[in-house]
Amino acid sequence: MDKLPLTLRQICDKYQISRSTIDRWRKEGLPDEKLGGRLRFNEKKVDKWIKENKS
Repeated sequence: MDKLPLTLRQICDKYQISRSTIDRWRKEGLPDEKLGGRLRFNEKKVDKWIKENKS
C-alpha cells in the first residue's frame, strides 16, 4: 500500500528545502496533486523526479 501523500511542510522538512524552492521546482515540473483542494505530494513520484532532474 502506498503511503499517504505528503504536505508541503513534510516535503520541505524531508528534503531540507524552502517553500520557495518547492514553488520553483513545481514550475519546473515537480509532480503534485490536489486532494480536497489542498496541495499534496506523492513521495515516490517526488523522489523519482528529484533523482531525474536535480542529481
